[in-house]
Amino acid sequence: MIRMLLRVLGHEYARATRRTVVLMTTTATAEGLSYALLVPVLRALLGSTPADAVPWLVAFGAAVALYAVLRYISDLSGMRVGTTMLRGMYHRLGEHLARLPIGWYGAGRVGEVSVLAGRGLLEAMGVVAHLLAPFVSALVTPLTIVAVMLVFDCRAVNASASPSRGRC
Repeated sequence: MIRMLLRVLGHEYARATRRTVVLMTTTATAEGLSYALLVPVLRALLGSTPADAVPWLVAFGAAVALYAVLRYISDLSGMRVGTTMLRGMYHRLGEHLARLPIGWYGAGRVGEVSVLAGRGLLEAMGVVAHLLAPFVSALVTPLTIVAVMLVFDCRAVNASASPSRGRC
């Protein structure tokens, strides 16, 4: 859908949209890494010396702060790209409507154009502004958590291969 939208709008919007998707992916990765830091924090807190958790808690706090900054920047970028694309789409729609013959504008067509220019374009551009970040986060964050969990403890992978291997 994003490819079709960029094709309709032209190449001038592709770079900003791709940059926003990369930023949203980085943000989701930072979120997954911050969740993964809970493993050493909880190991230290629930272990025999809970004071060992202080460096891990500091790292966890820094990771959450980094995630918060990245999330703010990526959400702001998504809104800016969405509004810029909306403005471009309105210009493209206006240029196209100006080229149509007067006879094309019947009572039914004017209503269709009104709905398209009002609600239709806002919903299409709202995808980038409101729905793309949660979509990327829903995909990338769990994958990041799984990758980090495999680094922390890969016995789950080797247990299915051969139970006699032990630690990896």
